[in-house]
Amino acid sequence: MDRWEIRPSPNADDPNRHMLLLRGGVADVSAVLKKFGALCGRPTPLDGEEFNLSFVLHKVTPEIREKLDDWLEKMSPTPAAPPPAPTPVPTPAPAPATTPMTPPPPAAIPPPPAGIPSASTLPPPKDILPPIPLPPGETPAIPPPPAKEPLISLGPEPTLPPPAPAPVPTPAPEVAAPPPTEVRMATPSSSAPAADASAGAVVNAASLALTDEPRGDMSFDTLLVGAYNRFAHAAAMSVVSSPGSMYNPLFLYGVPGTGKSHLLSAIANSMSKGLGTASLLVTSGARLSRAVSAALAAGTMATIDKKVADSTAIFVDDIHLLAVTDQNKDTLAKLFKSFFDRNLQVVITSMYPPKALGTLEEALKFAFSKGWSVDLKIPSPNVQRDLVASVADRIGAQLSGDEIGQFADKLTLWGYSDLSLWSRRLTTLRGMRTAAGQPAPLMDMLRLIYEPITIGSEAPPVSTAGATFTPPAAAAGAEPLAIIVPKGQEGLGAYVANLFVDIGGKNSFTRAYRFALMETYDAMQQVGVPFQVADMCHRSGVTRALIVGPGPDSPLAPRANEFGHAVRRILDSSGVATGWVPHNQIHIASHYVNAHLDFEK
Repeated sequence: MDRWEIRPSPNADDPNRHMLLLRGGVADVSAVLKKFGALCGRPTPLDGEEFNLSFVLHKVTPEIREKLDDWLEKMSPTPAAPPPAPTPVPTPAPAPATTPMTPPPPAAIPPPPAGIPSASTLPPPKDILPPIPLPPGETPAIPPPPAKEPLISLGPEPTLPPPAPAPVPTPAPEVAAPPPTEVRMATPSSSAPAADASAGAVVNAASLALTDEPRGDMSFDTLLVGAYNRFAHAAAMSVVSSPGSMYNPLFLYGVPGTGKSHLLSAIANSMSKGLGTASLLVTSGARLSRAVSAALAAGTMATIDKKVADSTAIFVDDIHLLAVTDQNKDTLAKLFKSFFDRNLQVVITSMYPPKALGTLEEALKFAFSKGWSVDLKIPSPNVQRDLVASVADRIGAQLSGDEIGQFADKLTLWGYSDLSLWSRRLTTLRGMRTAAGQPAPLMDMLRLIYEPITIGSEAPPVSTAGATFTPPAAAAGAEPLAIIVPKGQEGLGAYVANLFVDIGGKNSFTRAYRFALMETYDAMQQVGVPFQVADMCHRSGVTRALIVGPGPDSPLAPRANEFGHAVRRILDSSGVATGWVPHNQIHIASHYVNAHLDFEK
């Protein structure tokens, strides 16, 4: 930092408002934000010989001003000042710039208790949820340990300590699922008939699309700003005002539920006002790699090359889900290089910090942290209530003040990171109940779809090896559905399919499904499994997929939540709605009700 100055800049709302002016670089911006981020607005570039950056400082008390002066004096001993006395005093050399640092993610948590039974030892469920009449026709995820490659990376999977289990509340009476329908036919083969050509063509076209529209409801106007995302918000606003300059790439990372996708969409929406949506390339890691691989195979890369050439910025959500292969890695690296060579803005989000994505950086030939990387935190419980209210309002959940508090309290059990997913389920369920003339108080709905999952249960042993399933006759317009379970447990697929059909019928879900795929995935493999599951769904042309998580013997089991999140995000990006059943809870009816709700899109 070469020089600095603090000037009073009061306004009607803040009589203690000041402006910090300085001449410095990215390292100095990093140091200021890390030390005084709670006071600072976003950095604003200045054109002038004396200063090149300014910050708005809010509510600067005399005590805060003293701390500011002391710290800035240490960073740069000579602030800008009026012309000195006739006899000049030599100016000390500036202090070395402070290197920007990204906070490390939280440490891993101790392993869960042993003794979770295998699904092959679970009994048929006993009871059913109270019916939900419908009208006709109708944890915080566990943050990754520091400096480890993610579950779906290119390189070999490191040994990771297993995460801790979610807190278990005081036991309550379990609401279990019904026994499977008594049907005795041959177990379906793992290569069930694929979707018809016309349906598959539609699904494939949608799943291979390169771009996505930024979500209109995710803007800076609907974004709540606090200590958990202040740095990221300041950097995002700077990108909007001066794209392609100081923060390029802008790398936003954090566990699910911290607002990464919201910030990415907010930046894209703001930039589109001046540039137009057509000039922005908005995509996701899974979508981008899938589209590039398909174009290379079909010889149609010219279409993607033209889109890249016509774009003035690229936004990639979930870069950690970019499926890089020997065939597409050079093309993907060239695509990103095109934006950097033209000084065009690149915005990226990830569950993991840059240091955990070394293999991906090597493949793409650029460092994620070379511009600006910032960690988004899980907000405090008090702030979470405000965010619950914001999300509920954004998706039309129509929750009262009391219900918002109740919902926020419940989310502490299953995981605040799934706020949007649970909000959509409640909104769908409330809409169905209201249309059927049924009361829909929040706590009643949570007792049906939420509480049995957070309580969980163990069951006496029973074998699913001989389970069989007869698909119901598919009605016209039935949605093609996949049932996917761990390899070697094919009987589990029939068991789960029976429950899905039986629970859906008894709870008045009327959407028709055609069982287009009964398949397995290799749960003993540690890398790339989410992409394999997505490929199964893509090739079969399904629009819905019900997936059972890895069993306790799988190396994926300690990271089952992370695995499920990756599968859901990849499938969602290709237009496939996902239902997820944890392996140790296949007998709990609420998971199947939630799958039906997730499929009502």
